[in-house]
Amino acid sequence: MNANKASKLLSTIQVLVSSILAAFIITGLVYTGRQGSQAMLRFIMDLFPEIAIILGTLVPALVLRIKHRSQVAEGYLLPLFLLFLSLQTSRILPTVASFMDVDYLSYTHMRILSRFLFMSSFTILLYASMLNMKGANTSRTGINVTFSLITVFIISYIIPTNSVPDLPNRHDFIFYFLTSLIAIAALATYFVSFINDKEPYHLKRFFTFLFMSVGDFLIITVDANIVATTIGAVFFIIGAIMLCMVSPKGY
Repeated sequence: MNANKASKLLSTIQVLVSSILAAFIITGLVYTGRQGSQAMLRFIMDLFPEIAIILGTLVPALVLRIKHRSQVAEGYLLPLFLLFLSLQTSRILPTVASFMDVDYLSYTHMRILSRFLFMSSFTILLYASMLNMKGANTSRTGINVTFSLITVFIISYIIPTNSVPDLPNRHDFIFYFLTSLIAIAALATYFVSFINDKEPYHLKRFFTFLFMSVGDFLIITVDANIVATTIGAVFFIIGAIMLCMVSPKGY
């Protein structure tokens, strides 16, 4: 399968995933609406950042699906990056279930999945950024990404997880620190690419993913702080808009 077909397939999957998650949110919204305006407002405030991620990945995915440009170096990895960002919002499922008085989702398993998707998103972004370096060997990128994702899953699984959501977990700090290093490395690679060839495209990419990364990081890591998550949602949407407009070459 060539890069163009792979990109469109991943974009199609991304649209389906976002649609399913949106359906869960709508179901929860209808259910809480029957309980009164206060319950509905609390539901919206709890899930607003995730809604921003779903919309902020869905629109670029539709653009990719309709108008993909395979000549861009990291073009075939960006749909995978958007897909994993979208899948991160699956962490809302326990919240939606709790609003609907349903208790069939394991917090521990969802936490492991959330960690895996969070770190994997930035791991994919790192590989995408490396493809922009001059002389980059792209022949083993797919294999390297696969083994990296397996490693990320192992890391996500072995880190201890509290069985109660509200209890602080000191191990999360180490995990978020490792993830931040990966994100910084990805952004730095885009910036170094710009310095090496002075191509404005790489600088635009740097700012695009800076906004998306900071926004996603705030939403995921400080979800108890409404101010921080709101800022994160705004940053993420700005980054998503820039991703749709970043270059006349497309993605």
